Amino acid sequence: MIENVIQIRNLSKFIQSKAIVIRMNLDIPKGSLFGLLGPNGAGKTTTLKLLTGNLKPSSGSINIMGLDPWKKRVELFKKVGYLPQNPSLHREKTVFQFLNYMTRLKGYPRNDSIHMVRDILEQVGLSRFEQSIVGKLSGGETQRLGFANTLIGDPEILILDEPTASLDPEGRIYVMSLITELAKDKERTVIVSSHILPEIQRMTNHIAIMSEGKVLISGNMRELTRNVFDDTYEIQVSQPMELKAKLDEIGYETKIELDTLIVKTNGKISRLWKEIPQICTENGYELKSYKPVKDALESLFINLVSKNITINNSNSSEEVINP
Repeated sequence: MIENVIQIRNLSKFIQSKAIVIRMNLDIPKGSLFGLLGPNGAGKTTTLKLLTGNLKPSSGSINIMGLDPWKKRVELFKKVGYLPQNPSLHREKTVFQFLNYMTRLKGYPRNDSIHMVRDILEQVGLSRFEQSIVGKLSGGETQRLGFANTLIGDPEILILDEPTASLDPEGRIYVMSLITELAKDKERTVIVSSHILPEIQRMTNHIAIMSEGKVLISGNMRELTRNVFDDTYEIQVSQPMELKAKLDEIGYETKIELDTLIVKTNGKISRLWKEIPQICTENGYELKSYKPVKDALESLFINLVSKNITINNSNSSEEVINP
């Protein structure tokens, strides 16, 4: 049976009478690498602030390892590492001084603190910046320092809000690899928010998709995307114009973009999978590849978010009332 390390029930948050999170229900399994997906303004950052006790819920409840984060924030301080979107760092301190200060703040003795800081700096690739002034670090280096701060004390839960923001491509790959490595410890739960679908798809095994303050769907990534197929395919074939003509004859919508044949299936996906190889074999065309224009997660995301926006626009006269 799956053990949930976080349970959220009927959670709502209003800021200046505006509903930011609306009646959220969500379970996050222990040991999962959990992706919180959504467009900008979906409520992801507010949700993470509620989970870390930085905001008080307007209604509903949050249970993290048996504790309410708003009421038991001090007790959770050692157990939860939090990387906010724009981490507040002591710009006048050196990198070592800042992390040493944060380590002592969590109650670790001086000798333990020194060793812990140096281990963490090596882990995030900042060892050579130990004596650098925080305020003089680049954006990517500052983001890595914020990430290092979340690792103090080897917390059981990591909550990371857009952890690859401000990083160059090399830095993003490094941090994604680090997150994946940290999540291999099945006792640790890692929650990552992002609007970048390929990053979430590469890293996570469970997801929730948010839009306009609501969780639209949540669960195991593989199970959620298993039966999601996009309606448009791109086909690489040796004679794209000839194949286009034959598919047009039997009712498909097609077009050529550069040397790629684009086919809209109009719901006839299984039929397309049978007919294309057959046509190519009969006519001597070399079928090089065919794949959805969008992958399964992207299709799921776009379909859910666009439907939610349409429904909300049609019900725009209905207001969510601050309890």
